[in-house]
Amino acid sequence: MVFSLLGVWLAITAYTATARYHLAFLWDRHFQILIKVIFASAFCILIFRLIARRPLPQKTIKAVYGILLLPLLLLPVFRCCFKVPYVFCRVCPDKCPWGISRTFLFSAFITMNLSGRFWCYFLCPFGTFQECQTRVSRVNIEFPFSSNLLAYPILLLTGWAYSLTLLGSQVVVYFAFGYYDWVGLTVFIAVSIIASAFFIPKFWCRFFCPFGAIAELFSVLRRKIFEK
Repeated sequence: MVFSLLGVWLAITAYTATARYHLAFLWDRHFQILIKVIFASAFCILIFRLIARRPLPQKTIKAVYGILLLPLLLLPVFRCCFKVPYVFCRVCPDKCPWGISRTFLFSAFITMNLSGRFWCYFLCPFGTFQECQTRVSRVNIEFPFSSNLLAYPILLLTGWAYSLTLLGSQVVVYFAFGYYDWVGLTVFIAVSIIASAFFIPKFWCRFFCPFGAIAELFSVLRRKIFEK
C-alpha cells in the first residue's frame, strides 16, 4: 500500500506545472549525498552477508530502500526531456535526479548484482513493489517460454539508444521533446506493466528489465568460468 501511494503521489505531482518546485528535494545536494550514503551502507550489508553468512532482515531492508529510491528511479517515467526515459541522460539538457546520479547508481547496481543478484533481490524498489503486488493478487499466470526472449532484445535496444549519444547521432533529436515534460505514452506503458504484475509475478523484472538481463549474463559467464 505504501509503495502504491508513493507511486500515485509522484505521478500526480509530476503531472502538475509546479512539479519541479514540489519535488525540489530530489535535486537537492543533501539528497544526492543521502543516496550515496545508503548505497555505501548497502555494500556494508552485502559484505556482512558474505562474511557472516547469516540471513538478513529482508522485509526491513526492502522497505527502507524501496521508499528512499522509488521516487528517484520512478521520476523519469513521468517527466523527462525524451520520449524514452533513462537511456538519453548523457545528452539531457535538464537532468533529473536520476540523470545526475545515474553513473554512480548504474555502477552500484552492476557491482552488487555480481554477488547473487543482491540489488535485484534485496534493494530494487521496482522488484519490491512487484513482490507486494504478487501477494495481493491470487492469480498467477506462467508463460511457457523463457523471459530472456524479451529481456535481451530490450537490453540490446537500450544499448543501441545509448550508443547514439556516444556517436553524436542526430537520430537522438527525434526522441527529444526539448523540454522537461510529462511523458504520456511512457506513463501508459508503465501503468500497463504495473497492472500486468498483479497477474504475472515480477512481470517487469522477468521480461523487460535491462539490469536483470545484464545480471543474468553475468550469472551465465560465472557458471561457465567455475565449471571449467
